[in-house]
Amino acid sequence: MKIRPATIKAIATLAASFVIFSCAGIPEPEPVPPAVDTVPETPPTPSELPVAPVVPRLVEPPVPPELTAEEKEARELAEIQQLIGEGKLTEAAGRFGTLARNWPENREYPVLQASLLLSTGELDAARAVMKEELGTYPDNLRALFLLGQVERFSGNQRAFQASIEAIIKQDPKNPEANAAMGDIHYEGRNYTRAEQAYARALETDPAHVEALVGIARVQYRRDAMKSALANLDKAVELEPGDPLIYLDRSRVLYQLGKYAESEADLDHSIELAPDSSWAYVERGRLYLDTGRIDLAEADFDRSIQIDPDYFLPYVYRGSIYENSGRDTQALADYIKVTRLYPDYWYAFESVGVLAWRLGDWRLVHESFTKAASYSNNHPEYHILVALGLMRSGDIRAARDYASKNLPKIDRTKYPAHWLMLRLIFDQGTTASELELRIGSEKILDLKAGMLFYMGAYWATRDLPQLGAKYLGLSLDLQRIGTMERRMAEAELARLQKSK
Repeated sequence: MKIRPATIKAIATLAASFVIFSCAGIPEPEPVPPAVDTVPETPPTPSELPVAPVVPRLVEPPVPPELTAEEKEARELAEIQQLIGEGKLTEAAGRFGTLARNWPENREYPVLQASLLLSTGELDAARAVMKEELGTYPDNLRALFLLGQVERFSGNQRAFQASIEAIIKQDPKNPEANAAMGDIHYEGRNYTRAEQAYARALETDPAHVEALVGIARVQYRRDAMKSALANLDKAVELEPGDPLIYLDRSRVLYQLGKYAESEADLDHSIELAPDSSWAYVERGRLYLDTGRIDLAEADFDRSIQIDPDYFLPYVYRGSIYENSGRDTQALADYIKVTRLYPDYWYAFESVGVLAWRLGDWRLVHESFTKAASYSNNHPEYHILVALGLMRSGDIRAARDYASKNLPKIDRTKYPAHWLMLRLIFDQGTTASELELRIGSEKILDLKAGMLFYMGAYWATRDLPQLGAKYLGLSLDLQRIGTMERRMAEAELARLQKSK
């Protein structure tokens, strides 16, 4: 049960009509005859004198009667609406508090007061208002719902869910509570129960916007794009000023291949909420996918400017920098990602690749060590850690690392990787078994990758010609987009430059 500005506006509009009505019925003052400003040339005789007209006494307009309680209430609501329009939400909240005290029979006023406090981030004040209300009127379900929203924004998910469950227990068909329960299940990835809760909300209120958007999100997850689009179209009709609905619909339109319509929705969402960091990320991704790189970069720049602590635009902008050869800028963006959101471990891989290209061997070792700690399905990370240690000149540390981490690689599943790490441990000068394995490899990405590791190893062992041979073979396979190709390009360039 989101307290929308439209709700307050409707109350104020009704209030204004009361104020206008209260001004009717006041009589206009009677007109005063104009003064005579001409003087006759010859004084008239007494018989010629006109009879003086009877001039009515001026009547003072009647004093308007004192406003009724209802009219005072309506006038107060109109003034509150004006404050809201001016953005003076805290002052408007205080006026609702006054209304609640002066008209204690109206239990909406405390809820409206708390909703405004919630919208300004004054969570403790909003909570206090709702707890006081529920202490006296425990059956005020709107107050209970808003208290739940306060707890939700405070990060107390358990208290939020408890409030929603209490409402549903008292009123099983309550559309607001059912829609909120749908959100709880959706966030918990229980899409079946989420869909059921949204459906219950729509049974009672077919025009419930949150439920329409919620069920559309479930349908999007289930690839039911046409049904999702139909529900989002309804939501847009009901709430044409909500920028988030356009964001949701843009994703559905994109999946349906309607790129122009998707872009139009993103543009409109940004027009409605120009300070939404996420909207720029969404449009930037669409620009990326449709090849408009400069526009994409500008949107990611704008997203970062609005919210510099959100990691995702750095990921996308970093990829643009990387693909355009701006390695230093790309490295800075990916390092930023690792600090903002360490669990996005793919960024450690990107940092490692760029560090290799730039010759920062300490960072190569650190980043691939981090990446390896997040995933057991990338044995190449162990190889790169060891090679990074070798390139930094610490052969002993490289051997120790290879010895400790060889058991972590499943030799049956990853035989070539196991042999490569074993070669680093042995510091051998022949690798016939590994060469045979690479020669028979059918997966070209894997083959190109192993050729790169061989080339990097030989280059590190002061065998530049042999290293260049394997690096060249790796690049000849044209495995565009693999991380090994990016590193092989830089490694071969270094070898050629050192000749």
